[in-house]
Amino acid sequence: MGWHFACGQTTSPVEHTAQTGYIQPGTIQEGYFLFPIMPGAANSLSGGLGDLRTNHFHAGLDIRTGGREGLDVYAAADGYISRIAVFTGGYGNVLFIRHPNGMTTVYGHLRNLNDSLGTYLRQQQYDRKTFEIDLRPAPGQFPVKRGDIIAASGNTGGSGGPHLHFEIRDARDNLINPLLYGFSEIRDDVPPYFERVALKTMTPTSRINGEYQRVSYAPTRRADGSYVISQPITASGLIGLEVLAYDKTSGSPYRNGISCLEIRLDGQEVFAYNMNSFPHEQTRFMNVHENYEVEQITGQRYHRAYIADGNILNLYKLQSNAAYRGRLPLLDGQPHEVTLTLYDAYEHATRLTFTLLPEPAATATARPDSVQLQTVDEEIPETEPVSDPSATITTDENVLKISVKHVSLTNPPVAKLISGRTVTEQPVSYVRTNVALYLIDLRRTLPDSVQFGRSVVRTFFKKRIIPGRAETLVDGNTRLDFGPKTVFDTLHLAVRPLPGGGLEINQSTIPLNDALTIQYAPNYPIAIDTARTKAYWTSGGRESFLGGTWRNGRIEFKTRTLGQFRLMTDATPPRVEILGATPKGISARIRDDLSGIADFRALVNGEWVLMQYDYKRALLWSDKLDPAVDFENGAEVLVQVKDRCGNIGSDSTTVETPRPPVRKKAPARKRKRR
Repeated sequence: MGWHFACGQTTSPVEHTAQTGYIQPGTIQEGYFLFPIMPGAANSLSGGLGDLRTNHFHAGLDIRTGGREGLDVYAAADGYISRIAVFTGGYGNVLFIRHPNGMTTVYGHLRNLNDSLGTYLRQQQYDRKTFEIDLRPAPGQFPVKRGDIIAASGNTGGSGGPHLHFEIRDARDNLINPLLYGFSEIRDDVPPYFERVALKTMTPTSRINGEYQRVSYAPTRRADGSYVISQPITASGLIGLEVLAYDKTSGSPYRNGISCLEIRLDGQEVFAYNMNSFPHEQTRFMNVHENYEVEQITGQRYHRAYIADGNILNLYKLQSNAAYRGRLPLLDGQPHEVTLTLYDAYEHATRLTFTLLPEPAATATARPDSVQLQTVDEEIPETEPVSDPSATITTDENVLKISVKHVSLTNPPVAKLISGRTVTEQPVSYVRTNVALYLIDLRRTLPDSVQFGRSVVRTFFKKRIIPGRAETLVDGNTRLDFGPKTVFDTLHLAVRPLPGGGLEINQSTIPLNDALTIQYAPNYPIAIDTARTKAYWTSGGRESFLGGTWRNGRIEFKTRTLGQFRLMTDATPPRVEILGATPKGISARIRDDLSGIADFRALVNGEWVLMQYDYKRALLWSDKLDPAVDFENGAEVLVQVKDRCGNIGSDSTTVETPRPPVRKKAPARKRKRR
């Protein structure tokens, strides 16, 4: 197996290290690690390193376990247990092993640990009276040898089905692709494949098929395995490519991510992306590696084949025209051939080739996006602006798009962009079927409203939020505090009140890196139950609990998602139903409809009992400190559950020995009379 960076150029591990900046010399030692599930037997994957997941790159391999739980999990190399944790979501039950070479392997979604580790974990949970726990044993406390059975595979935490999540990390907490270590258990004879390719205009003067837009195409696969786009495409200006593509391993129906992507323009490499290693701390930058807006709207996760503003990942190589950051510069009015090549970790390649034709002269020389600045001589009316129903305003990264219907083809109106006492006159960019489109570069002007004739439309823009420095906005009853790492890229901040209460901050299709702190004072005419009234993110028909703390009539809360925010009151306790209570064990089902479950506990005759929790099944079940000791018959059982607004629900019963089932006698057969 080779190593790629500029895809298609096989390099040595040392050369690969120099190119990526993440893999250190000596890291890749083929054969050092044992495959942790059924070593020596053929296996396959349901996930790979760098797969695009919600708000993160997938951190390792998802190794299939045949849809079963309870398979032996083996230590991949000598070392010691450095961390044991139990999480409700995420990794679930997870083990970390530190190895003599400084590497760490991670084993997630475990059903249970081996006897010594399981006993230690259970005792710690009882001592601290908690289900969720994060332990760091001393280096010599739990030594392991290569091939030791450390646990049984499972389906705990955020797992979508039984499997083992397996990671390899270096001493700097960089995640390394385990497939680089040459595991013979994984066979891959399947090349990656294209599903769709999108082209996106990147500046106000860019055009695709005569318009400022994003267009996606389904490539056609030819008999030789290569792909083409059969439709003619015209384009001009700076154009970004986005790729929806996948890979598979042999014997698996699951789609995995791609390992490497290369873009060539007229035979010259302009962009390459390699996913063999990335820093664990930067996993959230997946949100600027993919087209986050498209993912939020459609669920499809496109790789951007250009480096988006705010993307600091060192996963890319720009061979030529580095200033364009992978964007295709179609600036000469000539046709250009584009070649996209996908690679998997086993060096299988798949190519897509298509031609971008020049835009017709009339389109390419459409009205410029230049603006004329002037200071308003008269006072701007302070009356509330009236929304023009024929005008639609949206933002596309650094571009404000204004569409106005029913305009004259020969004499479209000039838009007036109002910012304080300054007016920017914006000529139409182009007109299509009685719709005038105005494209404004928000890096040059940030209007708070737009005027068409006598109609004025609010934009609600307040200020620009610059990454790398703290910013604060105070706007009426709202205060927003941005930290230096809150935004990935410059945010053109827009804030507006919602009808009926609440506020909207930009749109949910813009990702955040770190938390934004919000203080909000509702102007409700009714008293608020501050103990149970909390902040929720409510966008796109979804809602998510954010919480918050009340002080002097204001609630302060944090969010890592933009969009709409409302206050809601949860006064309903969680539902608790004890399903069974016998000397051998206790089980219960728990649910909460709004704020979500915060904590739970079970008492047997007043003594705390550990309850395992599977949130996917809403199920609790007891895990006794000494599994050999039964609960006392007739003992009182109490299960209590608290939601995140402090409401407590409970159910109680007594331990009863189950009665043996009563067998019914089969009815006697009647003799037939002869």
